This record gives sequence, C-alpha cells and structure tokens, in this order.
Amino acid sequence: MKTGADNLTILQGLDLQIKHAESLAIVGASGSGKSTLLGIMAGLDQPTSGEVWLNDQPLHQLDEDQRAAVRADGVGFVFQNFQLLPALTALENVRLPLEMSNRYSLKQCQALAKQWLDKVGLSQRVEHYPTQLSGGEQQRVAIARAFACEPNVLFADEPTGNLDRNTGKQIIDLLFELNQQNKTSLILVTHDEHLAQRCQRSIQIHDGTIFKDEQRIDGEQQDLADEK
Repeated sequence: MKTGADNLTILQGLDLQIKHAESLAIVGASGSGKSTLLGIMAGLDQPTSGEVWLNDQPLHQLDEDQRAAVRADGVGFVFQNFQLLPALTALENVRLPLEMSNRYSLKQCQALAKQWLDKVGLSQRVEHYPTQLSGGEQQRVAIARAFACEPNVLFADEPTGNLDRNTGKQIIDLLFELNQQNKTSLILVTHDEHLAQRCQRSIQIHDGTIFKDEQRIDGEQQDLADEK
C-alpha cells in the first residue's frame, strides 16, 4: 500500500494466510504498518497491488459498497475507542447491527442483544448510555455487539489500549472465552504483550513486512518464518 504525493510505501511483500478459528496477534512498533494491515484485511482500506480475500470474497476486486456488504455478513470489529453510538443505550448499540443484517425480526434482535449483554456481564446495564458506563463496561458492550451477529472473523485494534491493567485482563479473558466458544477467527493489533501471548499465532511487522511469524504450541512458540 502507498500513500501521499511521494508514494510512501507502508506495506510490501506480505503473504499471510489465517486459518478458520485461529487467533492471530499483529505486533510491531508504532508506524510499522500494523493498523494499515488490519484495515486492508478487513476491506476498510484498499492496497495498490496484490490480492486480499476475506470469507472467500476477493476484496481487491470489490467496490466500497460490495466490501461493506462482505463486512456486514460475517465480520465483527472491536476498537480501542469502543466506537459506541452515544445517543443509543447499551442494548440499542448491540441491537443495531442485528437489525441492519436483515436476518432477524425486531423481536429476535431485542432478545439476542439482551442475551449477549448478559454473556458479557451487563444484564443490569442494558438501558445505560455509553457516558454512564466505565471504559471496561463500554468495551464489553463493544464485544457483545461484535459477537452478536456470529461473525466468522473478528478484527480487534488495540482492544485493551484505553483500559487499566486489571480491566484489560478481564476484557482479554472475555474476548478469548467468546472466541473459543464461537470458533471465530480472531485477528488483533496490540502493544499488549500479555494479549499477544494468549494468541495461537503472532506476527511481527517491521518496516511494512513480516519480520517474524510464530506459532504457539502447548505454551511454547515455534518460528514459522525466520528473522530477516
């Protein structure tokens, strides 16, 4: 991917495949291209060359509306800044993507939203607005919203970045518990070493390329790609 008048190259020579239900951490220094890679994988950004496939769909051949349709059908997101709609309650924030999917009746959307808020421990906070919730509670709402539509793939960009250590650990535990229960492929960008170590696989980005690719087996890491 390139940007700007001087054709600054952000990513180059990347070859990455992610298995179904695999958890993958993308790590690296600030400016290494982590978030850009996540955006391209999710179809939020377009590469200047190469191929990007998501849920068997060729994102590199699709326009924005078509990419949005792919994301709406089988993709969830969790962001560092929660991205909750402030004018909606917790219940309404979770219910909205269910309604937009056109897969459920309004009654089903309401019931599913309540079920997911209960799963993340917020059954007593369903009518609260984001400003009435702590950071950890807001991220729980965001996780409930992301999983409610039963995505095949969930992208998370620094999901614990705005949380204190204890709250961040609770969010990490919840994220992986739901990931394992739902067999969702989890792809996350993080600076959190503990979060990266929880993933089955970790790739390190350096200067826009994959510097290291490690698979965790029985608590240990095995290099899939040598350091360059």
